[in-house]
Amino acid sequence: MSDDFDWRLIDRHLAGEASAEDEVALQRWLAADPRRGRFLRGVSDAVRAPDSAEWDVGRAWSRVSARLQEPRFAMHLDRRAMHRRRGRVWVAAGAGVSVAVALLGIVVWAPDAPRHSGDAPAMSEIAAAPAQQTRATLRDGTRIVLNAGSRLRYPATFGEKTRDVELEGEGYFDVVHDTARPFRVHARGSVTEDLGTRFVVRAYPELRHVDVAVAEGRVALHHDGDGHASSTLTAGQRGRVETDGSVSVVDDADVERWLEWTRGGLVFDGITLGQAATEIGRRFDVRIDIADSVLAVKRVSARFRDEPLPRVLDGVSAALGMRWTRDGDRIRFEEAR
Repeated sequence: MSDDFDWRLIDRHLAGEASAEDEVALQRWLAADPRRGRFLRGVSDAVRAPDSAEWDVGRAWSRVSARLQEPRFAMHLDRRAMHRRRGRVWVAAGAGVSVAVALLGIVVWAPDAPRHSGDAPAMSEIAAAPAQQTRATLRDGTRIVLNAGSRLRYPATFGEKTRDVELEGEGYFDVVHDTARPFRVHARGSVTEDLGTRFVVRAYPELRHVDVAVAEGRVALHHDGDGHASSTLTAGQRGRVETDGSVSVVDDADVERWLEWTRGGLVFDGITLGQAATEIGRRFDVRIDIADSVLAVKRVSARFRDEPLPRVLDGVSAALGMRWTRDGDRIRFEEAR
């Protein structure tokens, strides 16, 4: 297979938007390797909803990613080959395809696994696409939920001697406690170690700190570096790790609000409109523009539970006396006239 193959041909083919030239190029590519035809048929079957001509790879990918923690399903995908187009997500693996893997009736094409040198372990990954949540149970029985735009990585040897995971984004963890093999979440320079608990770690890249909220049990929280003391958080407490490594702990009478997203909730607790716009964009997979910097720093408090996008936008707009307009997947907030 050629490295310069245009994977968008598959997107257009499945969406019924391929031109005659597209179809000729796709058929030429399929003819070069019989496995490619099996792959395309598997993807077509997997991403179509029952009794529907619409296809949704985001939904399918969330289902697949929930199984990636199993070593036999570990795959190495070229993340640069993941694209979004007109609300659809398609996942393309890099060159050198070796096998089509069937998971839950879904076929994902994996490239040849890179050869690992030295003692570097193979890594597995679970991901949640924008406007999606992914739920999974790790091999030790720990249950996790990943919020939209998040991913969790860990070695294929997870659970054998250690239980360390790397989080980008936001995740809920209901950990099976094991004193011999502590469960640790590494996120942007912080380490959250389970002491028998349920907790949320929030570590999106745009945030200047990492927040940890404990719903049950205890966790130890510290900076991922030498010379930093560990703080213990108990149920009803929230910890924050700053970029300088300092850790603060506060009692939070409403700590459950940090878990609301796992139940379909969306909570804005005195955050700026700019921060709320990022949350809304991630939840609904839209882009939000704010008319001016003065409006962006206004603070908003609101709670929603399983509300559609227009109602969330109406609620936020009413709270700040502004209005919103929409053009496709772009939303604009501006002062009400």
